Amino acid sequence: MACAPMGSLWIGRKSFERRHRSSVKALLKLLENLPDRPSPDQIHDLRVAVRRIQVMRKLLPKDLREYPDSKRFDLALKSTMKATSQLRDLDTLVETLGKQTLPADTTVNLKNQRSDFAATAREVMVSLAGTPAPRLHPSLIRGRRVSKRLRNRIRRQGRIAAALVQQVATDESKVAELHSLRKEVKKLRYLLELAGKGSPEVDVLTEWQESLGAIHDLDVAVVYLQGKGPEFAKAIRNIQRIRHARYLGFVNKRVHSQTNALTKSRILAVGPESPAPPT
Repeated sequence: MACAPMGSLWIGRKSFERRHRSSVKALLKLLENLPDRPSPDQIHDLRVAVRRIQVMRKLLPKDLREYPDSKRFDLALKSTMKATSQLRDLDTLVETLGKQTLPADTTVNLKNQRSDFAATAREVMVSLAGTPAPRLHPSLIRGRRVSKRLRNRIRRQGRIAAALVQQVATDESKVAELHSLRKEVKKLRYLLELAGKGSPEVDVLTEWQESLGAIHDLDVAVVYLQGKGPEFAKAIRNIQRIRHARYLGFVNKRVHSQTNALTKSRILAVGPESPAPPT
């Protein structure tokens, strides 16, 4: 696995502005004809689009992010992610539990909850669609500084991810840490993609994100079923067996074979200066 040196990661101001504009345009297109009850795929695509924009906007100079229109837009993005978070969990629950033998009313109740949350979330998404996105003229952006922030953020996320890898590689009970690792890997992937260069590292991070996402979905299902009664014990055991196999697959097929390569290419940075992972 070979990657361009970290110092060569660069994004010009015009390229950054174009990417920002096209990302906002893609988001607005998703919001344009949103139905009253958005589908799971629509919610997923919307959240990915918002995440990409959020990662990008954090690279902007602080003074630009402090403009009133920028603050309003960033707040609308944050509100949308918050409003759709539980909706996304319900979608994964319906999909995961649909493969188990459960009392009929379990899935019905989940779908009813999903319908209620979808209506509420749609109101927030409509509000986002009505919030004008700030225009970024290339003259307001300094490519050198944005590129430096890009490299620094990749290093920072890489240190956090590396610390989390060390914690989860030998202990599958680290549920919170596995979920945090998934979020850090996602940010790393989006940051590398922002540089506009396809790389083997992006493919690896995408695989990690998918594997960790599958584990998280199963963890959400177990938490939901626990305490509901003895009739759910068999389903919990089945899900835990699947989860164990997924965890071993991630550690054996991903962590053990790919961490060294990611470290050599300086995407993961293990060192004493590594900050503590978020709790």
